Amino acid sequence: MQFALLISVIIAILLSAFLLLTHVQSFFRIKSQELIEAAELANYQLFESLNDATTSNDTIRTNLDTKTLKLATNYYGAWTKTFSEVTIRNRKVKKVAFSGSILDQKTPNLYLANKNAPLVVVGNTQLEGNSYLPKQGIKAGNISGNYYQGSSLYYGRTMESKETIPELDVTWLSYIEALTKGDYIDEDFIIPLEKEIKNSFYNTPKIIYNKESIILGNEKISGNVIVQSASKIVITSTSQLTDVILIAPTIIIQDNVKGRFQLLATKKIEVGKRCHLSYPSSIMLLDKNSIPIANQGNASQSKTPDFSIDKNTIIEGSVVYLKKKTAIQNRIKTHLKIENNVAITGEIYCQGNIEFLGTVKGSLYTQQFIANQSGSVYLNHLYNGKVLINPIPEYAGLPFKNSKKNVARWLY
Repeated sequence: MQFALLISVIIAILLSAFLLLTHVQSFFRIKSQELIEAAELANYQLFESLNDATTSNDTIRTNLDTKTLKLATNYYGAWTKTFSEVTIRNRKVKKVAFSGSILDQKTPNLYLANKNAPLVVVGNTQLEGNSYLPKQGIKAGNISGNYYQGSSLYYGRTMESKETIPELDVTWLSYIEALTKGDYIDEDFIIPLEKEIKNSFYNTPKIIYNKESIILGNEKISGNVIVQSASKIVITSTSQLTDVILIAPTIIIQDNVKGRFQLLATKKIEVGKRCHLSYPSSIMLLDKNSIPIANQGNASQSKTPDFSIDKNTIIEGSVVYLKKKTAIQNRIKTHLKIENNVAITGEIYCQGNIEFLGTVKGSLYTQQFIANQSGSVYLNHLYNGKVLINPIPEYAGLPFKNSKKNVARWLY
């Protein structure tokens, strides 16, 4: 009798354990399915938002039965930052990413504004892909006995350009202007400069601000951080900067700097030798300099660029020169100079004059080329510059007007 009762108890325990195990497995299966569904929906919501050109600092909240969806889209330097969150019951998934304009079959590799003058190619210049050129087209030339060396003037197809280069998104331009004015400086989020700072892109930005110059030496800064000076920022080779934005009137990158970050200046940018800025980085000058009328014909001032990138530097991302419409124009001023052996994978966008001696794998947009050689200034001459096809088909770049977007990088 006792043995029978013992067997009955053991059987009951085993049945209870089996039922509990079945219930637990069912519970975790449902929760896993909810987690997978939330992840898929978060990704879907983020990718769907890329088709919408509008941005807003406000979070859009949507309730669907047991699901709660949140979406926020705003700018972060040269990129659009999109935050997507989905909650199904108590299962939550969050995603955040940088996005930018996608490439298509009509994306320019070279876009030279139509100023009623042909493009003159000299030396080892090479043009691939889609070249948008003035009505006068392209021709070979020489500078001090250096003739064009190519077997063809271009390797791809040519189309006629317009009087101005393609427009960037107006909302983004307003955002860049506001950044330079310090409109995004919130005293509640200002922190002191420390040796190591890290901030997730799921959090509000941390801001380091100083009216005096900021020199970044041994600091390690990463994530959603803005470093802004009312005077000057100097970046040394011992600094470690990842995904941060640096803003100042003057920004100097010393030789051998490596990192992934964004720069925005209003007076001067100097990038040293042998630097490497990995994707997605950006260097932007919103030029607020004005040239006195008395100095507009000064040859030395015309040859001294406000924005320069020195030899053997690699940049993966965007190089941008924006000219304020209210500034006095100078036809022979070198606004942006890119030295030889500089390699850029991405985009160069110049609303002024560019002296281009390097290589860009992607797109180059400019109002006018300029070459300072042998003591003379040559307008619309491209000397030893190479414009090649972008090797990254899924590249995402600058926010052009009415453009579709693609994910540039998933964030943390």
